[in-house]
Amino acid sequence: MGLPLKSIFILILTVSTVIPKNLSQRRLETMEGSFNILSYNVGGLPEIISSSKPSKYTKLISPKLNDYDIVNVQEDFGYNNDLTSQLKLPYKTEFTGNVPLGNGLMTFSNFPLYMTSNEKWKDTHGIIEDGADQMIPKGFCYSSVEIKPGYFIDIYNIHTDADCDEESMRCRRSNMAQLADYINKVSAGKAVIVFGDTNSRYTREGDDFYNLLLVPCNLKDAWIQNIMNGEIPPKGESRMVDDLGELGEVVDKIWFRSGKNIEINASTFKLLLTEFTDDEGNQLSDHYPINSRIDYKLLDNIKTSDTFGGGGGEGFSFLEKVGGRYPKNVIISTGDRVDKVGFTYYEYGLITAGGNGGDKQTYNFKEGEYITSIRVCKAKKNLLSTYRVSYINIMTNLNGGISGGKCGDEEMTFQAPDGYAIAGFIGYASDEIDRIGCIYQKL
Repeated sequence: MGLPLKSIFILILTVSTVIPKNLSQRRLETMEGSFNILSYNVGGLPEIISSSKPSKYTKLISPKLNDYDIVNVQEDFGYNNDLTSQLKLPYKTEFTGNVPLGNGLMTFSNFPLYMTSNEKWKDTHGIIEDGADQMIPKGFCYSSVEIKPGYFIDIYNIHTDADCDEESMRCRRSNMAQLADYINKVSAGKAVIVFGDTNSRYTREGDDFYNLLLVPCNLKDAWIQNIMNGEIPPKGESRMVDDLGELGEVVDKIWFRSGKNIEINASTFKLLLTEFTDDEGNQLSDHYPINSRIDYKLLDNIKTSDTFGGGGGEGFSFLEKVGGRYPKNVIISTGDRVDKVGFTYYEYGLITAGGNGGDKQTYNFKEGEYITSIRVCKAKKNLLSTYRVSYINIMTNLNGGISGGKCGDEEMTFQAPDGYAIAGFIGYASDEIDRIGCIYQKL
């Protein structure tokens, strides 16, 4: 005997509105593609202290950058107008200025750039000698690059402490440890590419970036993978490019890893020996550019949003925790602003970002309930402060939710795409939430 039509309708409605106990069991549809990246120390120090000829060569570098999708340059100081004069890449980070104010780092991209932040190294050495690293605010530049809507790769442009004296090498090791700590906080669960001038060699006794950065951040090296067949050269004599070509080691590196919703692979590594030369074959800088083709595969299990708010705080990401069973509840603590946000995950417990102030609220999800939208506002604590998230309103598919704080100068609504639910947060926070974005999990 068949089921009555009314029973069939109720059964279909029930199945379509209940969330599976384990969302990760869903089939993961993928999208694939590739893009080319370039790292190049352009030698743009003022010519009187440069080991290159930037007044002559920088204009020649500019049009050559258009052959790549994401470009990280270092030592872009006195000739930025020349460097960008023929550039066609539509997105770029902010130029920080000439010596001694700027850090020399810029990223140019065919993809939108978000959440850019310039960070100064805690330890540098040398004012006139030993690399003169204290002449500028040397450090790294972080950007989040959206390669497809809802899919972000975190890009790090770095220039570490230079020279081989003991204090410079100590500072360089400190730089690597600082970068590792930043990546593990800001880029947790995300795909990452680090490329720039590391001033480091596998063969140098005083360098230990492998254990300080690559291992704790699960990063692979494009040169080691593609040119060295996975073999790391031993400590000892330097592998010179003049003798070995691409088998030679340069201080410019490309390091990468996959994320929870983006698989990436540096499928090539090229040391560009002739591509950036003048008509007479002279190199346009005192560094060789390096290039890699990055292949990617997008998994549709998780997407992320851009972020909204101010420029303070330290980065956080719940992405590593998202992907299993939908969370048990969401929490907020608010007063005049939003002090804390968090989710309680069945697998990990309570995960939060922010401080300890404000009045706490907890919203426990019913069976089949999930967050569909979050509205936030931003405002300044005082005239001298940066913007912070001042209000949050969380709504579910069953018209439940919680809210708190005070609406401010501007607002934004994060809306989960069709077939997804908001299951985590990304952003920046300290004692309050400075900036926030959403992680969308497939239903």
